Amino acid sequence: MNAMTRIEFGDQIRHCDHPEWGTGSVAKVEDTSAGGTPSQKVTIRFPNAGIKVIQSVSGKLERIEQQSTSLAEPSSADRIEELDRMSKDELLAPVASRMLQEIMLAIPEPCRDPFRSLSARIESTLDLWRFDEGSGGLNDWAVMQTGLDDPLARFNRHELEEHFKRWSHEREQHIKRLLHEASDASVDVEPLLAKAPSVARRTLQRVHR
Repeated sequence: MNAMTRIEFGDQIRHCDHPEWGTGSVAKVEDTSAGGTPSQKVTIRFPNAGIKVIQSVSGKLERIEQQSTSLAEPSSADRIEELDRMSKDELLAPVASRMLQEIMLAIPEPCRDPFRSLSARIESTLDLWRFDEGSGGLNDWAVMQTGLDDPLARFNRHELEEHFKRWSHEREQHIKRLLHEASDASVDVEPLLAKAPSVARRTLQRVHR
């Protein structure tokens, strides 16, 4: 979020680094400063993470605009709702199924954005290994992927597990491509690997040769 954009009580907010927290509601806003920069100390109640207090100047908060949805890019949650309607039509059902797969297998934009540095994309991708097949990790991943605060209201656990297995393969292939690109560009990735989750490092020992 642009530091100049003011957050107000009641705004709907997502945290860019933790979309699995869900869409939170602003409960309190205080004007303050962070490192000499004007900021807001924002208290947000997230459905999957409870209450968090965050400085707006961090740039990690995304306000969900409620009044311009007709002009905005449809969210994953909106697309899934539309695909559910399409799936009821026998002719459109195969198309809806294929489009749902695309949503569930997508690698997040910060990991793919060509305008971000290669190191930043690698770091964001390595952070994806915080998700696993445990109940908490699976649900957090599904929230991020679908935009639904309660994915189990739409998917059963088996469906999520199957989607996660396929997505995990895409995650592995994506980091493999990034590391090959880093090797070709002589980018030092060791500092990034040192900070990566241990499960990510174990994967990299297998794919980064």
